[in-house]
Amino acid sequence: MKVIFKKFLFIILFLLAPLSFAQDIQIITYGLTKYEPAGTYEIVIDFEVVNISQFEQTVFEVRTLDSLPSGWTSSMCIGEFCFSSETDSIATTPPLFTPLQPGDTLATSVHVFTDTLANPIGTAYVQIEVGTFHNPEIRYPIDFVITTDPSIGVNETLPINSYSLSQNYPNPFNPSTKINYNVGEPGFVKLKVYNVLGVEVATLINEQKFAGNYTVDFDGSRLSSGVYFYSLSVNNFTQTRKMILEK
Repeated sequence: MKVIFKKFLFIILFLLAPLSFAQDIQIITYGLTKYEPAGTYEIVIDFEVVNISQFEQTVFEVRTLDSLPSGWTSSMCIGEFCFSSETDSIATTPPLFTPLQPGDTLATSVHVFTDTLANPIGTAYVQIEVGTFHNPEIRYPIDFVITTDPSIGVNETLPINSYSLSQNYPNPFNPSTKINYNVGEPGFVKLKVYNVLGVEVATLINEQKFAGNYTVDFDGSRLSSGVYFYSLSVNNFTQTRKMILEK
């Protein structure tokens, strides 16, 4: 009888184990590489963390790489609050912050401060790992590269790369919206739409494309109101953005 009970308990634990490692959050980036004119003091790269689970989530960020030119510093920020450059880990805990409720989005960013006098030209490499207290062993690394270049004018910017995914317009929308994207080199393009739980609800593009700029229409008439995400994957490029359907 004990043997049967142990086997039954093992089966239950085996079936439940994957649930404890379910994805809690989704990371939305808006370009992880920046080129700025030499002499720029503060350079900011924004990204968002979305609670796609059905539970309240406390989000944490850990700076695992901070390779900077001499005299430069970096800082992690949540909303408008930026932490000291010596702080390597932050979390959405009271009293400064509150955990994310299901569907909530956390606006966060990395700030790099250059030495505009002694060392205005260089490249910074910063890596942030993002996770939740619910599943602290699962972390999502994000790599940031920030370069100041004397060849860039104050009113100029170098393209991050030849691939891009633009914000849909209009946004919010009802029931249709347009999505622009650019393909730098020929490749197999996937453009898909997901709900806040990470479930795919539409495939807009799933085919080989030549290099160029494209526009696709998305009709959400069969979907309910809410937040959705659309993700572009082509060659080694992947980018995700958020859109809102309001009926």
